[in-house]
Amino acid sequence: MKGKILGSRYQVLEYIAEGGFGKTYLAEDTQLPGKDLCIVKQLAPSFNAPNLLEIARRLFKTEATALHSLGHHPQIPELLAYFEEAEKFYLVQQYIAGQTLDKELIPRQRWSTAQVVELLKDCLSILQFIHDQGVIHRDLKPTNLIRRDLDGKIVLVDFGSVKNILQEQGNIGQFTVAVGTQGYMPIEQARGKPNSTSDLYALGMIAIQALTGVKPLDLEEDEQGEMLWTHLVDHHSELTKILSTMIRYNHLERYPSAQSVLDALNSCGDLVNPIASQIPLQVDNSPQKESILPEDVNALPGVRSIAMMANYPSRQVKQVKPRGSKLRFWKIALMGVVISGGIYLSLQQLVSKPTLDSSPKVTPRANN
Repeated sequence: MKGKILGSRYQVLEYIAEGGFGKTYLAEDTQLPGKDLCIVKQLAPSFNAPNLLEIARRLFKTEATALHSLGHHPQIPELLAYFEEAEKFYLVQQYIAGQTLDKELIPRQRWSTAQVVELLKDCLSILQFIHDQGVIHRDLKPTNLIRRDLDGKIVLVDFGSVKNILQEQGNIGQFTVAVGTQGYMPIEQARGKPNSTSDLYALGMIAIQALTGVKPLDLEEDEQGEMLWTHLVDHHSELTKILSTMIRYNHLERYPSAQSVLDALNSCGDLVNPIASQIPLQVDNSPQKESILPEDVNALPGVRSIAMMANYPSRQVKQVKPRGSKLRFWKIALMGVVISGGIYLSLQQLVSKPTLDSSPKVTPRANN
């Protein structure tokens, strides 16, 4: 297969992977000046059953249709071509340089709250986009999330399991199949009745895996089917509550949309800027600075602007010495004056005082 040109345009460079429904290759577009890299998926199911082959063909075509109908999104690979050649189907899409998220989710290694929130916001914006198009992904998992080398953004791939939530089930009833991955697939999806909150459940499980370092299948459930995981984190926060709501057993008890989860994240003061919230502010609460620093009219109610502390001119800050130090200084100075004065007067008296013998003294002269 290496070196073969497909569709008179895409030359296969190397084999990448193989799934149940097909094979994936890295190729280059020979008709572009830069010979841009691309991904070529070939429908090559590993079974011969007519009904399963029809399902595979439908899912394969669904991916092309979904990518085409979704239009352009910076975090979804663009569909470049979809064609049939020699009784085989091919799908060509944009190549994303990066690594899948499963490479970052190392067992027993926990992500910080800031990292988890960033992941959630990145993925929720994608989900909100596809859900607004009336589409659900149905197979959200770490291997379908690629962190792009270019900017570190998350890209959602593999739309082979995508489903139009407005589509009538009766038209394809005999071919309906429960698609998803254990651990990330909620109960309603396993029963063949997914909805938009099913994607939110999967994303919530990915976030919990990152936060705890434990894979979803290794978590336990209670009698109501709720996942038991909060005991694995050091402290409970607003993020804990948000994730617990995202993965509720009953889909009616989850957030109704990706936007509602984003709103919940943005409404939490400690999660709006998670990186900054983890850096403790060094504030000097000494009385001198507190009395000198003026109120910031632009600060939040009851909050003093910390930024002004560094910018406030030092020449306006008076260095006030304690009163006790001044008293001690004057006492010492006064005592010094008194002592100096006493010594001076004593010397004067000694100089001016007459001796008892007032007769002149004769100094003997040396013999010549």
